[in-house]
Amino acid sequence: MGFDYIETYGLGTDGLFFGSMTPAELKQMANNAGMRITSTHCDYFSPAEAPVIAEAANTLESDYVVLPWLSEERRANYLGEAENFNLIGEAFKGSGVRFAYHNHDFEFFKTENGEIPMELLIENTDAALVDYQADLYWIKKAGFDPVEFISKYPGRFCSYHIKDANEDLDQTTIGAGIIDFETILSKNAESGIKYVFIEDERTDDPLANIKAGHDYLRSISF
Repeated sequence: MGFDYIETYGLGTDGLFFGSMTPAELKQMANNAGMRITSTHCDYFSPAEAPVIAEAANTLESDYVVLPWLSEERRANYLGEAENFNLIGEAFKGSGVRFAYHNHDFEFFKTENGEIPMELLIENTDAALVDYQADLYWIKKAGFDPVEFISKYPGRFCSYHIKDANEDLDQTTIGAGIIDFETILSKNAESGIKYVFIEDERTDDPLANIKAGHDYLRSISF
């Protein structure tokens, strides 16, 4: 299809993927397919567990480790999570790997105090230690303008998850929906991103859907 870089998931605190595959094995699989794993999602981990995670990422030759989810229990204390992110970022210093957090829509639902959790996380983490992976679909799904939100926090984003939304805010083929990818991607220098990852969660024809998204992104200028 023409992909150069991919992002994987399933990295556990034991340093294995899916509890059985070593980072070296997964790296070889990607390399054999002509691709490099530049980023990986991981299970929730503590600062004390960061060295194992960083070592696995280094074996992959990945630039980023991304935490993709906070449990409902952890969402009760976003400021505490921001501090944990800072500590993980500090633990990663010198490893050559950067730590980032990936949003869904719930980080944009206001708290009882009227605060937006995603803003709390960004504003209470050190830009020298913590990056963010913006999922553009979930930002749109939550009722926010991705262009405005990203512009509000220049330099804080390392990558995007790109999937599109139709008028009903359901997922659709990238380029066929309402998200303004050309404008978003024209601001890459401002946002700070290094990579864009296509994510299409529809199961009707996954390979065709992913290829259509790839071909669309290759067709626009950014």
